[in-house]
Amino acid sequence: SKLFVFRSSYEDGGDLYQSTLFGLDWEEPTRLNKNINTKYHESSVSLSYDGRRLYFVSNRDNGIGDRDIYYCEIAVNGDWGLPKNIGTEINTKYGEEAVFMHPDGVTMYFSSKGHNSMGGYDIFKSTLENGKWQKPVNLGFPINGPDDDVFFVVSGSGNRAYFAGTKPGG
Repeated sequence: SKLFVFRSSYEDGGDLYQSTLFGLDWEEPTRLNKNINTKYHESSVSLSYDGRRLYFVSNRDNGIGDRDIYYCEIAVNGDWGLPKNIGTEINTKYGEEAVFMHPDGVTMYFSSKGHNSMGGYDIFKSTLENGKWQKPVNLGFPINGPDDDVFFVVSGSGNRAYFAGTKPGG
């Protein structure tokens, strides 16, 4: 019942918005708060299954690399709290993008130009064990190739996945 939208603009490089479904109608998207949107480029977003944590990508100052994955927790008043960088196990000096938290609450998929990618952005998987993200695993060929592969989304059952990629003939 929640839809997140990226809107590009010249003033701030792009921000994240949220719309909520009421019956059959979506409300007008509203800009997420200043803890998420800044004067920098905020792009992809993923909400945890319980709705208490929002993961997003930004190139804000003091990051680890080009673009990093951050998260915010929902505060008592319903606003998103202060952002935290997800850390060096996931973020590299290169760009990260297209974060997706699986409904199981412990599996994250994301794209990165680091972690020894095959070329461009590759799709990686990491799991949260005892509060620590594990070393990311490259999903490999045929999902990843020499060009950009991003936005890997897995169904709740785990039986189907979708992604965007640059493939020969595509």
